[in-house]
Amino acid sequence: MKEKQVYQLNDRTLKYQTLAQTKRLHQYLGLPGEFKTRLPQEIVFPNMDFGRADEYYITKEGLLVNFEEESGNITEKTKEKFSKYVIFASYRYMGKLYLAVLCHQNPNKNCECYEYSPSVHIKIYYYYFSQNELWKKYENIINKVKQKEELTDTEALDIAFISKFMLKEHAPSVIESLAKVFKKAIIKDELLKMDIGVILGGMILKHITSNTKQNKLLGLIGMRHIENEIDKLVYDEYGDKLDEKDKEIEKMDNELKTKDNELKTKNDELKTKDKKIDELNQTNEEYKNKLKELNKTTNLPPEAKKIINSMMLL
Repeated sequence: MKEKQVYQLNDRTLKYQTLAQTKRLHQYLGLPGEFKTRLPQEIVFPNMDFGRADEYYITKEGLLVNFEEESGNITEKTKEKFSKYVIFASYRYMGKLYLAVLCHQNPNKNCECYEYSPSVHIKIYYYYFSQNELWKKYENIINKVKQKEELTDTEALDIAFISKFMLKEHAPSVIESLAKVFKKAIIKDELLKMDIGVILGGMILKHITSNTKQNKLLGLIGMRHIENEIDKLVYDEYGDKLDEKDKEIEKMDNELKTKDNELKTKNDELKTKDKKIDELNQTNEEYKNKLKELNKTTNLPPEAKKIINSMMLL
């Protein structure tokens, strides 16, 4: 039996999902300051090679954050890469920078200073969750939801991010359980709950391979409702600007329709003129044929034949 295809998240939801994940991960890890906005991640090195950082963003306090995620061990080569990212971002965005690295392998330290060159030292802040810690967080969430207890902001964010740090073999079953408890979870901050839902939706699409199960789990967390809420949120915040854009688009559409009608009228006029020209050309051709026949008459005087030849050149 062919599996039903999962519905595609709209472009606005995907963009919001990326923004929500960056903003809430900053909050979840307890990074300094309050998230403000993301920045372009593209990098151009001195030799004109191109690269891409995992994340650049600024906080409301003006701190520039370079956020990196590493699945493997942190090596000298990794730290050299981080240094290049930091140097580039400090120059491009002209801000005081904080380098945060989310590790999936234990770095065995919270931070370190790396000597990129004798006069350039980079301080790296590491963030890591052990599997035991993650299972404790998971069990705590399941129990609190069963007991109908309100979740703290950090516990609520556990629903969004536990599966991100779990070993891949456990992630699908953990996501399925979290999706089942999400709607029952008592999270009073409605915006926080929506952000958690859209992040969890991304985890479902990433880790659940069965389209049928994807549909089921996205239905459980109310993904379509979340998309509608995102649309409402965008219009609540940017509604006036979007309405103005809609009016501009409508005006341009009407202008294009008017232009199209004008072009159609012009085209019809040209077709009429072309038809008249064809008719005149046909009449002219018939006229010339008659003159040719007349010119063949042997008893015409030379002066008459000269006039006929002149007329045939017209």
